[in-house]
Parts: sequence; structure tokens; C-alpha cells
Amino acid sequence: MKTLFKNAKVWTGKNKFTDSIGIDSDTGKINFTGTDSESEKIKNEYSDVIDLNKKLVLPAFTDGHCHFITGAFLNSQLNLRSARTANDFSDSIKEYKSRNKGAWIYGGFFSESNFKEKILLNKTFLDEICDDIPVIISRFDMHSAFANTKAMEISGILKKENEFTSEELIKENNIFTGELKERARDFVLNNIPAVSLNERTDIAVKQISKLHSLGITSISDITLKEDLEIYKELISKKNLLLRVDSRLPFKEYKNITKFRNEFYNISDKIKFNSLKAFYDGSLSSKTAYMHANYKNTNHNGIKTEYVNSGEFIKNAFEIDKAGLQICVHAIGDKAVSELLDLNDELINVNGLRDRRFRIEHAQHIHKKDFQRFVDLNVIASVQPSHLFSDAKTASLILKDYRTEHNYKTLFDIGARVCFGTDFPVVSESPFETIYFAMTRIAEGFQNGFINEFRIPLIKCLEAYTYENAYAMFEEKSTGNIQTGKFADIIILEDDLFKMKPEDIINAKVSMTYFNGSRVY
Repeated sequence: MKTLFKNAKVWTGKNKFTDSIGIDSDTGKINFTGTDSESEKIKNEYSDVIDLNKKLVLPAFTDGHCHFITGAFLNSQLNLRSARTANDFSDSIKEYKSRNKGAWIYGGFFSESNFKEKILLNKTFLDEICDDIPVIISRFDMHSAFANTKAMEISGILKKENEFTSEELIKENNIFTGELKERARDFVLNNIPAVSLNERTDIAVKQISKLHSLGITSISDITLKEDLEIYKELISKKNLLLRVDSRLPFKEYKNITKFRNEFYNISDKIKFNSLKAFYDGSLSSKTAYMHANYKNTNHNGIKTEYVNSGEFIKNAFEIDKAGLQICVHAIGDKAVSELLDLNDELINVNGLRDRRFRIEHAQHIHKKDFQRFVDLNVIASVQPSHLFSDAKTASLILKDYRTEHNYKTLFDIGARVCFGTDFPVVSESPFETIYFAMTRIAEGFQNGFINEFRIPLIKCLEAYTYENAYAMFEEKSTGNIQTGKFADIIILEDDLFKMKPEDIINAKVSMTYFNGSRVY
């Protein structure tokens, strides 16, 4: 079916707008953009003509970095994202326990930056709330967690103490505190009984609907191998109404051809051209790898075991030589520096090509490294919403917190920057991301955190649309409103260009179209 929208405010990029847009659900493409007077001449070609009464039309958003399947599942778990007091923890855990008769309580995603009182998180605190069912609650960054005694016992981690470092399995006075970081957290979580495929698929379907309600029709997904069976289920039930740029772990690079072949004949909505690895940890866990030591410590974070083993570098050269895209998690400024060095080495060894090396997060950047993003054509895949917690955390634990989320400099010098959320670390909402990028209002900084790093609306929209398409090698088919491109568009209830930046967080989507068909 062909649909013509007229009397609209259609954003076509930069500061350019037009009045009308035509889409075709049969081809899935945009087939017209122009003025209302131009659309009058062709309106009879369309089966449906909709007067939008000057509503804003944008290309649909792409979440440039999310953990879709993981996030959908975590959204069904214990939610402590807004927990501010000890009673909030206690009430939420007890309420979740009463609703869910499972063998484990897990989820959480709390942030200390929200706390309004001193809360001593440890196994004793959790045991007092619930000692008969294993409990493990993660920080919002998903790099560390706290477990009660039952969870540590049932998981078997206490019997494998020697397999973890003292920075992963935390002790005080030679007694386990219940705090688990990186591999120790993963070990306990991996011992939780699996949920059925049907349940996980149903959860994913609900999550897709939520993304549509936020104007998202495409994602750069940090995919786990076990997620692929859920994608197959979504495809078989015709429920994969998303474009998915899948980024599997580095260690799966030898299986990429197999995965491509498995999906080639069943869907064109998911592709496998990229692989992802972790270089360091997170800021809140003090495991981000920094040039300088953290305040009042003699350490500067960690490089992951995968990096320290030498396997990361070895695999990176093999992946790059195969022509695949590399994406690497790096929070600390020293991690970013070393990855820029790596990109330089890849050029020297494997030759110059359009590799679009991505640094995921690039949360702290040393002043000597900004221009290198431009010179090496390295993409910064960033998440401004993390400021909600990181502003306060950085001011407390870093000697120089002005490196925190300085993406404005990257924009100013012409570097490629794309926006995402890192969902479920934060909300899936693009409007929340844009709010933080434009206002930098965060816990403890109600007037803004380093306000000269604020980013204007046009740049935010470009980072959420065209730049994400570029970062996925899809700029020729999507990312902006142009004839011949996919008809993935959204109509907003609110005109972002007329709103105050602090109000954008509450903006609403009126309609979302995917491949020319209305999905919300």
C-alpha cells in the first residue's frame, strides 16, 4: 500500500525540511519527498493520504549499541534502577519474591548515584532481606554485582576461589563480602537455571513493540551465540520487525560464515559483518583502564583477561584481515589510546581500507587522542545517558573528571560519532539519550555537568540516524529521509525543534513505520 503524508514537517538532514513524504509498503521504500504543492500533483497515486497537521517526521532511530535479547530478558527481572534507600531494596526484593516463585532472584541494575542514604551493600545486607533463596543483584553497568550467601553457595563459586583474582572475588579481612566483579559475577549468573526458548522469545516480541513505541526500528546488537536461536524463532513467527546489525564475540569469528549461511535464506533483516570484544571494565567498578590512578588508590583499572592473554590482539589481526568490522568496548582513556594504536597497526599490517573500526563507549578520551579519531577514521559509539550516574562517579573517583563524556570535541573536529543506549544499562529511550547529551543534567549536577560539552539537537539526531547507518555500512539504504531508502520513519507528537532541551526526555512518538508498514 502506498501512503502519502502531507502538511508535515519532514526533516531531511542538517537544517533542511520539506512538507510531504510518500512511502510504499510493497517495496518497503520511500518513493517521494517534496513540497505540498508538488505532492498535490501525485496524490492520486496513493491509496492513503494523511494530513499530519505540521507534525514532525524523522527517519526512525537506530540504537547504536544495545544488548537486545539480554536486555529484553533483564527487563522482566528484579528492577532496582530507581532504588534510593535500603527500604527500596528490601521492599522490591520481597515484592519480587512474592510474585515470582522461581529458584533465584536476580536482576537489579541499581546505581549508587541514586542513593539518598548510606547503604552498605554486601551479603549480610542481602541475607537479612532474603536468606532462603539465592539472590544476586547487578549494578547498572553489569560489570559487578552483590550476592547473598545462598547464591554464593549454590553457584559453587566458593569452591573455585583460586580461579578468580582478588579484584573479582572481593574479600575484606579475609572474608567474602558478596561483591563480585567481571568474571566472578558472570560465573554466578551462568549458574542460574535457564528460561525456556518460548518464554524468552515472547519477551523479545514485547521488547520489539516497546522499541517501536520509542521510534526505534534498527539496532546494533551485542549478540551472544545463544541469542541466535531466539532470532530464528522471531523470524519463523514473522516477528522480527527490526533491522539487526549483529555483533558477536571475537571468539566466534571463525563461525561467521556459518551464521551468515544459516540466516541468509530465512531473513534479510539480520546481518553478521562485525565482531565485538571487551578491552577493559567500567567506571563505577573502577575497572575502566585509565592513564592515571583512581583517587586514593594505587591502581588504574584493568585490561580484561582476554586482552592480557594475547588472544585479543591475535584475533583482531585475523578478523581485520578477513575484512570484518571490529568493535571494542573501552571506557578508560588508556584503553582508548591503546585501541587507536591498534587501529594504526592494522593499517600498517593489513593495509588501508574502509574498515570503520568502532570504539564502543570511548567514555574517556585523552586530549592527545581526539584528532586520531579523525585521522584514523575510527568511530566513537557513545551513550550520553550514562551521564545520569557517571557524572557523579567521575567527580568522586577520578583526579581529572573533565575527560568524562566529552563527545562535543569529537563532533567539533569532524569525527564520526553514533549514539546508542547500552540498553539495559540504561533506558532504551532515544529521547532520554538526547536529553542527557543536550542538557548534561545529572545526579549532583542539576545545572549541568561541564556544560561546554553540551551537544546541539541536530548533531544528536544525526548521531541517532545517519551516523548509525554509516557505522553499520548501511548509509546507502537507510539513516535519512531520501527517495529509494527504506521507509523506516516516525511521526512525533512533539516538535523536538521547538521544545526546550530539558523537556525532550518526555517527547512521544505518534506513529512508527517499518518497511513502509505501520508497526506502532
